[in-house]
Amino acid sequence: MTARKLLLPVDGSINGDRAAQYLVHYAGALGANEIIILHVQPADTVAVHAADGSEVKFDLHDVGMKASRRVRDILDAARLPYRSDSELGDPADIIAHTVETERVDEVVMGSRGLGQWEGLFLGSVAYKVIHRVAVPVTVVSASASAAPAPAARPGTVHRVLLAVDGSKHAFRAADYICQLHKSGMPMEVELVNAPAPVPAGYVRRFITDEMIETYYSQEGLPALRDAREALQSAGVGFNTHVVAGHAVEEIVQAAREHECTRIVMGTRGLSAVAGLMLGSVAYQVIHLSPIPVTLVK
Repeated sequence: MTARKLLLPVDGSINGDRAAQYLVHYAGALGANEIIILHVQPADTVAVHAADGSEVKFDLHDVGMKASRRVRDILDAARLPYRSDSELGDPADIIAHTVETERVDEVVMGSRGLGQWEGLFLGSVAYKVIHRVAVPVTVVSASASAAPAPAARPGTVHRVLLAVDGSKHAFRAADYICQLHKSGMPMEVELVNAPAPVPAGYVRRFITDEMIETYYSQEGLPALRDAREALQSAGVGFNTHVVAGHAVEEIVQAAREHECTRIVMGTRGLSAVAGLMLGSVAYQVIHLSPIPVTLVK
């Protein structure tokens, strides 16, 4: 199996623990991986004062070790190799710089955190990281299971929902899955496209259900074509689904129905709201999904 370098940013919150628990399961399926636990202390939070007002020396290493203690316990229990690092500065800047200098293959992080890390919204660390790094970013929801994740045994099949719309970003998401499969991760894919539904009411008085289904097929199947060809070429097993409706809700619902372990999709699409911004499909899926979501540029 090909080893991959994964970056796990932490800030001491329970959300970092959730990301670590997911990473245990994910990394175990890939075999030997290099994992970097990265704690970043925002520069404007380091002023520490005693009761008499005098400044107390700030030990970055000590703060980082405390913030990453539970995460390190989780990885130790799974016997996964890792190294820890603590940096001072803007969290998004440090994470992006580490991805580039360390040649990280993927970032795995919680959707929410403490202080300046809090919330996945415009300006937050997770949002900035997704925009700035070129590698896939897997965001683990705060609602992920709190139970310790067992290390996946070699040969464990991961069921992934791949949401596509025919865009180049969607094709790269498919290629990401193909590369994981080639690296040794057995995968089964639920390939989904969610075309906009035909409006109810007056319009439906003039068209039949058969005409509607034909329309959905004509809209959905071409959007699936490139991803299907990529998965077939890589030998990845998959099922295809065209589910008309609100894209975010249909994607999350399909992942639930097919018992998927995560959702993979591109950061941008073909719609009028293309791009990872407030209101976009990718942004909303991260918020609504109870399972990890991997975004690929």
